[in-house]
Parts: sequence; structure tokens; C-alpha cells
Amino acid sequence: MELSEHLFRHEAGRMVATLTRIFGVHNLNLAEDVVQDAFCRALEIWKFQGAPENPSAWLMTTAKNRALDVLRRERTARTFAPELTRQLESEWTLAPTVEEEFGPTAMKDDELRMMFSCCSPRLSEDAQVALILHILCGFSVDEIASAFVSSHASIEKRITRSKKVIATSKKLFDISGAQDFAHRLSAVQRALYLLFNEGSREVAAHTLRWTPPNH
Repeated sequence: MELSEHLFRHEAGRMVATLTRIFGVHNLNLAEDVVQDAFCRALEIWKFQGAPENPSAWLMTTAKNRALDVLRRERTARTFAPELTRQLESEWTLAPTVEEEFGPTAMKDDELRMMFSCCSPRLSEDAQVALILHILCGFSVDEIASAFVSSHASIEKRITRSKKVIATSKKLFDISGAQDFAHRLSAVQRALYLLFNEGSREVAAHTLRWTPPNH
């Protein structure tokens, strides 16, 4: 269980960001469902076969294959990312497009773009930070509630409302342009501070629990 929690915190955000880039920000819930499916499948298979040598790569491949299944099944009934529509409509370009989006460089760009997309001016800065922590940093509702000194119910409602606001966006934030960049930067910086602060606490906790071998 400890392995899956560690992987979820470090990999889920990247996967959601990339899938949102492919599916479109209006399909954020679908992107989260695909990532959840990938982790559930990992828990089922690894329980009997053991974890693979590269768990991250296994999860990425599983999510990528699941994304292709979703696109093939629903592309006539559902709209996806408008900027990728043409590539996703053709079977000849579908798989190469998804493969390219799951490339390391593209995934880094997607993660950063998604962070800034969470900082919609229609949301308060606290809501923006909570959304980044939850979607991209793997924070649970309870962890975010603790960071904000708030209740579970209050944070859960805030995240749910914020997701609905983000889902009405026409596309992800364009990180190549300077417009509106500075207004969103403060929330991104706060979220990253909380992420690294929490990471430091995790390391300290593991150090305190670790018992050196007897010599």
C-alpha cells in the first residue's frame, strides 16, 4: 500500500495533466477516472505478479492504452481537446498523437500548463491552490484541510466547485504567452511550497521510523 501511495503522489498528477491535454479540460473527470483505473489495475495485477521493474512506465503505458480505448469508443459521441480534434478523428494519427503526448517533454509542459489552468481568475487563490494540490500533487482532501486549517467537508466542497469551474474552460492555459501569467503565478508558487514542505515532512517521518541494521 505504501508503494501505491508513493506512486500516486508522484505520478497521478502528470498522468491527469496529459490526459486532460488529450481529452480536453471539459473532460477533467474522465482524465481522473482513467488514472484511477490505471492504479486500480496495478493494485490488482501487482498483488499476484509483484510490481514491475519500472512501475511508473507500467502505469503510463496502462493509462495510455486506456486513453486510446476511450478515444476510439467515444470520439463520435464526445468532444475532446479542440486543438487535437483533427489528429484524434483519424485512426492513422490517433495512436501517434497519444504516444507523442505521453512523451517526457510533452508531459512536463502539460503538468505546468495544468497548474496554471487550475488558477482560473474565477476562483479564489485558496481554491486555486487546493485544486493544484489535489489534482496535480496527489494530496488527499484531509491533507489539504490540514494545510488550510479547515474541515474535510469544506475542502471537499471547494474542490468540487472548483473542478466544475475549470471544466467550463474552452481550453488549457497557454503557458507560451505572458498574458495573465503573473496573476496566476502566486497560487502556483504557494502550491509548490506546500508540496515541497509536505515532501520534507515525509522524508523526516521515514527517517524517524527507520531503524539502522545491527553491526
